This record gives sequence, C-alpha cells and structure tokens, in this order.
Amino acid sequence: MTNGVVTDRVSPNAARVDGLDEHAKGTQPFGPFERMLAFRYIRAKREHGGLALISIVSTVGVTLAVFALITIMSIMNGFRLELLSKVVGFEPHVYVNAVEMPTAEADELGRRIRQLDGVVNVAPVIEEMVLADSGGRKEGVSVKGLHPHDLQDIELIVSHLQEGDLSQFGMEGSRSDTIVIGEGLARSMGLVVGSRLKLLSPNGPRTVMGQVPRSKVYTVTAIYNVGNEKYDRYTVIMPMDHARLFFSKGDSYQYLGVRVEDPDNAEDLLIELREKGITNRYARDWKSLNAQLVGALVVERNVMRLIMMIVVMITALNIITGVLMLVKNKARDIAILRTIGATRGGVVRIFLMSGSILGAVGVGVGLFLGVMFVLNIAPIQHGVEFVCGCEIFPKSVYQLNAIPAKLQWSEVAIVTGWAFLMTVLTTLIPSMWASKLDPVEALRNQ
Repeated sequence: MTNGVVTDRVSPNAARVDGLDEHAKGTQPFGPFERMLAFRYIRAKREHGGLALISIVSTVGVTLAVFALITIMSIMNGFRLELLSKVVGFEPHVYVNAVEMPTAEADELGRRIRQLDGVVNVAPVIEEMVLADSGGRKEGVSVKGLHPHDLQDIELIVSHLQEGDLSQFGMEGSRSDTIVIGEGLARSMGLVVGSRLKLLSPNGPRTVMGQVPRSKVYTVTAIYNVGNEKYDRYTVIMPMDHARLFFSKGDSYQYLGVRVEDPDNAEDLLIELREKGITNRYARDWKSLNAQLVGALVVERNVMRLIMMIVVMITALNIITGVLMLVKNKARDIAILRTIGATRGGVVRIFLMSGSILGAVGVGVGLFLGVMFVLNIAPIQHGVEFVCGCEIFPKSVYQLNAIPAKLQWSEVAIVTGWAFLMTVLTTLIPSMWASKLDPVEALRNQ
C-alpha cells in the first residue's frame, strides 16, 4: 500500500489468457495469432464457452440449403435440356425460306449451305395444316413433307419408333400413300400400323366455283413416340414427292431445314449466310420460332434461382445467433484482449473468421452432398423405388428412365459463392457488436 492506494503486483503470467500473451498487441490482420484464436473458439467445448447447439444447427441449415439449391437447379436444368432436346432433335435448327424458288435452285442453295463448317444436314421441307379423319374422330394436324433419306437422318424419330419401320416410307415416289405419325395421334384416333387415315387439305384444285378441298386416304407405316405432345399428337410426316402433289406446290419447296452440330450456335450460321452472300432469303433460327418456350424456361429458372438464394440467405441469418452466443460466452476473453492491447478491428476479425469457418463448413458439406446426389441421382432414384415398392418418376408419363439432372459448374460456383458471402455478411453483425464491448463492464459482470 502506497499513500493509501493499494497497488497490485501483476505477475508476468497475468497477461496470459488461455495461452494468449502480450504479443496480441499489434498483430497482423488475419495473421497467425487471430487465426489461432478463431480456431480455438470453434474447437472449445461448450462448458468452456465454445459453440452452442444453435451454431451447429445453423451450420446444418446452411448445408441443407446449399444441397437443396444445387439439386433443384440441376434437376431444372435437366428438364430444360430434355425439353429443348426434343425441339432441336425433331425440328431444323435454321429455317431458310424457299417459297417460289425452283427446286434446282433450292437444291443448289442447300449444297452451298451444307459446305459450311458445323452444318450437319440440309433438308427441303413442305409444311401445311390439314384435318385428319378416322372413324369419325377428327384432329387438326401439321403435315411435314420430307424426303425418305432426310427422315432417316432424324435420329430422334428413328430411335423412338414404337411400331413399324421406315423401309416402305416414300418407296413409290409421288404415288406413295404411306405416312408416319406419332403415338399420341395414333392413340387418340385408334390407329395402328396398317390403319388408314384420311387427310383433308383446304388447298385443293381451283375450279370455276373456286378452290375446293382435297382429301386422300393414307396408310400408317410407322409410329414414333419422342415424348413431346406437339410432335406425338399433332404432326404427320409425308413423303416429299407426294406432299408437293397433294399441296399443289409444283416445282418448289416451302423452306430448307438446316441442322448444325451445336444448336446453340444457330444464330452464328444466320450471320455467316448473310456475310458470305450465300443467300438473302429470309431465315430464322429455332430459338426465334420457339421464343415463348425458351423465354418461359429462362424466366422459370431465374425465378427459382432467386427464390432458392433467398432461402439460403434466410438460413445464413441463423449464424448470427450462433456467433452472438459465442461472443456472449467469450465476453471475459474479449475484455482481457482489449485490456492487453487488442484493437477493435482485431476482435472483429477473430469472430468474423469464427463465423466464416462455420459457414465454410456448411457450404463445403452442402456442395459435396449436392454434387454427389446429382451425379448419382439415377441409382438413388432406383434404390428408393426398390425400397418403397413404388414408381416415383413414371417412365410411361415422362418417357425417361430417371429424373434428368444436369450439373453446370458455373451455376454451382455461383451457389457456393453466394452462400459463403451470406454467411460472412451475417457474421459481421455480431463481430462488430463484440468489438464494442466495454472491457470494464464485461469483467465486472464475471
């Protein structure tokens, strides 16, 4: 005691708290000392002020959110690609107008287009709407006139034939009465291979009384099922030579259907056709003709991505509670750190790293589970169906053996980056609060 004032002797070890010493002062931002503290707080047992149960639950929540987002977006990508594959597999990728162009000129144009890089096939097409009639049942359908060899080149149809074959299709040229139809049309009108189907076209011969309808009865030679109602129920394929006669097209086609190796690059072919002066005819790609479908799929994917990212953000908010509990439990340590010279920024960084570690663990585990689930979705689906004895994804309805899922690594990177960013931002709030603790008040309450 000196002049009535009690003086405490502070031993050299008094400045040590759980292995912390005077070197805490002036440490580098995110340096070894701060990282050591952050990991120590994460590893501490609950009775020593470590993580509470809510922190573990929050980490599990982030894991499940990331897992769900990767899985759902991959399945939506799979369905989107499956749906678009029906369109680009059945229809041409680029349409070049050939109305009133002589067949010799159109064939020469097709030959020049076929020589371009990336072009797989060029097929002349005639397409008209007719009324199909069988046994009193009537359906409005689209008739496509194709050369037999061009039909053989459409892999989607050839690989999905349900009945019959294409060997007799168009064998008799303009006198051929064979047609190929989809399973949806066959089922709705009660047709099988060998059945007769009457087609009625409004574009018949012209008489003194005006233009009269033209009708003819055809024999079904093959039935396909590509899994798209537009093509399975409302499309009939007719030999080109007979289509020109039936629709009074004379010596011309309606358009040239161009198929390319990569349908996503169909717009590049349109540009190349104009830049090289191959044709100045009106041309369109499959995306513009199916703009509503493509646009709807894009909007659906973006909205679903936004919803799931909001779910991830809400889940990440739970980490605030976990870090707040950690700050409360470590209030005495924070006070001592501030007393021995630790800056407010140092305290913020310590707890920011603690919360970020929780988020990184949750995001990493969710990423691993999501990727593994998507890559093995077919075996998982079949295993669940075997265990429960039910069919959760009927093949007869969707025409698919398993749930389609397409993993896009760019999207996976966006998901994981967003989830980790949300955990870091939410951790910043309790970290700032920890840095504002008054050391005197914190030690007085201990």
